[in-house]
Amino acid sequence: EKKTAKDKKVLMAARMCTLKMLLHLSKNKDVSPKLAKAESITTALVTVANRMEKEANILCAAILTNLTRHPDNLSHLMFKVPNLASIFVAQVEGSDLECAKCALYALQNLSCDSNCRQELANTANLLGSITKAAFKHDYPEHQLSALYTLKNLSDDPFNLVTMTNTPGCTATLLALANDSGNGMAQYLACDTLATLSHWLLTLSARKNTVGNEKDGRVEMGRRTFETSTWQMWN
Repeated sequence: EKKTAKDKKVLMAARMCTLKMLLHLSKNKDVSPKLAKAESITTALVTVANRMEKEANILCAAILTNLTRHPDNLSHLMFKVPNLASIFVAQVEGSDLECAKCALYALQNLSCDSNCRQELANTANLLGSITKAAFKHDYPEHQLSALYTLKNLSDDPFNLVTMTNTPGCTATLLALANDSGNGMAQYLACDTLATLSHWLLTLSARKNTVGNEKDGRVEMGRRTFETSTWQMWN
């Protein structure tokens, strides 16, 4: 149907009222789990996210973010609400800074749940968008939230390959680790690098040996600091 300008105005006002009501409810700790498990509500929010006027989009992002504040909601939201993580990625990559901030907070919360970390790390473009946000010095709230998310994701050893294979991820962490102008960002970058290094060291320090009794057995994982040549002349 063709709507008049007045009809559209009424529709937008009704939508804003509904979103404000849901926002109010999502701030209540006891109500939040019930909202998160209401399939019709979460599906509707994910469906309309990023498709409304700016004010409505911000409210929608804030509601979804509030739902991630309750620890009991995290696994359900991650695995039972289709495309939720992808919506957050789109908001991080979008032009609206407020929606991007809400999405980063939501991803930070989701990454606190150990069951969600692998799923998040393997979500298309998620690590790439977070890596870019981690380098936004002009927006410290975005930057720190992105770094907290990377740190949380690095706590899962299965994310080691995924994170190191993400273009710019390691380089960004190294750059921030050497930037003394931002204390907290530097600390988080160093902490994340230390965690990734720990998993590498753990893999290399397995108690296996090579060689034989005659030639001498060498324990793998122990650094020898030896160089190896190929038919080099003395």
